[in-house]
Amino acid sequence: MLLYLPLILTCSLFVGGAEGRVTWNRTDLEPFPAGVEPTWNRTDLTLGSQDCPGGYSLVGDQCLMFVNHLNLPHGEAREYCQAAEGELVAITTATDFKNLVDYIHDSGEEKHFLARTFWVDGTDGEAEGVWVTSSGGAVPFGTPFWAAFEYRQQPDNSAGSEHCLSLPSRWFHYMNDVLCTDAKNFICEATIQKALAPFGPSAVGVGCTLPFVEVGGLCLMFVTWAEETWHEARQVCASVSGDLLAIADVEVLRAVYLHIQTSGLSGHTFWLGGSDVESEGTWVYTTGEPVPMGTPFWGLSEMSAPVQEPNGGTSENCLAIGNFYNFRDYSCDSLFNPVCVYTG
Repeated sequence: MLLYLPLILTCSLFVGGAEGRVTWNRTDLEPFPAGVEPTWNRTDLTLGSQDCPGGYSLVGDQCLMFVNHLNLPHGEAREYCQAAEGELVAITTATDFKNLVDYIHDSGEEKHFLARTFWVDGTDGEAEGVWVTSSGGAVPFGTPFWAAFEYRQQPDNSAGSEHCLSLPSRWFHYMNDVLCTDAKNFICEATIQKALAPFGPSAVGVGCTLPFVEVGGLCLMFVTWAEETWHEARQVCASVSGDLLAIADVEVLRAVYLHIQTSGLSGHTFWLGGSDVESEGTWVYTTGEPVPMGTPFWGLSEMSAPVQEPNGGTSENCLAIGNFYNFRDYSCDSLFNPVCVYTG
């Protein structure tokens, strides 16, 4: 442990600095233009890395240190973070997960974060399948956190003793369970030094009229009784003063996923309002807003040689969620259930 302590004092040379900050509500993964330094603006409260201990950078509302100059087993990575007055970063909300992944993707070539696999806080070492953080809190399951392929989602304990949580680069930094003895880079989290106002989907209830139900602050109708093509699904939604749902906020994706799982809807695939019909590779919603790309929205294909959706080319131009409810592209003539959002 003592061997690592001098490195902590110089960790600012190796971790992302303030110049890499991104806005919390970004929906794409392109870097900002050179010389532009966006800040995190949250509920009339602007935070900067000055609100974090030395060596840590503000990412969303978390003070993080990306340690990419050491490869350590999970237990030793925890010790390093604790010596740096922190702990391995705990990912407990969809917003925190998206902020972290955006930061990795926007870090720039000089930091080489994109090709790194990182340890984060989480283990089921005490009880198989019961994933908890070091503080005893639950690690969230399912979408949009864990890597999901067409018919299989992590964790799967494929090696028989995969009890520690990582973000593998080859799986586009979705969560995965791996052997705790593997050596990896890691991300530490320290306590922020400034109180934060709440943010995310409003906690104020939304009054929805049946057959619409409130999910993630929106009035949604899950049309489970009819399977339609994408264009027909739009017409179904229009008939009830709505349109196919556009998901641009990862917290809404999480809320939709949880509603599907708890309402007995998990056998259905649902159309969303996104397509790249007008221009191949340019995904937009019917509202005109861009469909967010990459992790933590789009699912994965080919577990042995992972690629990220969308990957169907000109034959798959419409957006739906099914199986594990990540985004996937399908033929617009496929027959799925509409999920409508009330537009008035």
